[in-house]
Amino acid sequence: MSLIVQNELQDSTIWNEVKPRNNDIIVASCYRSGTTLTQQIINLLINGHSNYINLENVSPWVELIDGITREKSIKKVEKLPSPRILKTHLPFESLPDRADWKYIYLVRDGRDVGLSFYNTFINRYNCDSEAKEAEQKVSENFLDFWDRWIETGEPYWPFWEHLQSWLKVRDLPNLLLVHYANLTKNKPQEVLRIANFLNLKIDSDKMEVILHQSSLEYMKKNWQKFQPSNFKAKTFLGKGETGGWKKVLTPERVINYENLAVQKLGNEFASWMQNGGELPPL
Repeated sequence: MSLIVQNELQDSTIWNEVKPRNNDIIVASCYRSGTTLTQQIINLLINGHSNYINLENVSPWVELIDGITREKSIKKVEKLPSPRILKTHLPFESLPDRADWKYIYLVRDGRDVGLSFYNTFINRYNCDSEAKEAEQKVSENFLDFWDRWIETGEPYWPFWEHLQSWLKVRDLPNLLLVHYANLTKNKPQEVLRIANFLNLKIDSDKMEVILHQSSLEYMKKNWQKFQPSNFKAKTFLGKGETGGWKKVLTPERVINYENLAVQKLGNEFASWMQNGGELPPL
């Protein structure tokens, strides 16, 4: 752990106080890249059901400090049964690097991330005072929001640097990269990839349960299980689509984005990040 992250939402030093277990599973992403979906899939692989009040109780966001005390966060993690499914939005350098942990990092086309982030952020606030504060941070105009976000990541953390952090260590044997497009377009195959990576057995009956209870229809119908408490009702889960950006981004912004992706990631990884499919070789 070589990089400390501390902001209004996160405190990476909380991870220093988490007593590691040799079968911990870390589910990571920048944000809005299929984290909740993947947490649910792993929960179903391990537990086989969704009999919980909220997914946060099964798979907490460890470094979150917004609305939760440090002590409560650590206690919540320590009370979890093994194997623990621990969520993070930290770069790899801000986490413990343990060979006995399994890391899963979610990747999604940045254009869909930006649009989903915008829609989610403006729906997060559920009272007047919070809404006024949000308006100071997020323009009501998506294109204004996009122009700032794609360069800086504001009002959260940078998208490109987060991706770079995890791509640098993609050769680790205990790290699995999962692309959102693959996960949504060919879920059975990706579920098998995740199960094999975690050394978990899966039969046809369990696969049927996983596909049903991780479907967008099921998760939206049971939205209370998946939505953080500080969101307006039924607003956390998006449409689950890819390519929604095509309706809102101008051609000039698309060209700028594609050039920036190559500049930040190189040709092969930029193409994979935008389209999914088979991960480029090392």
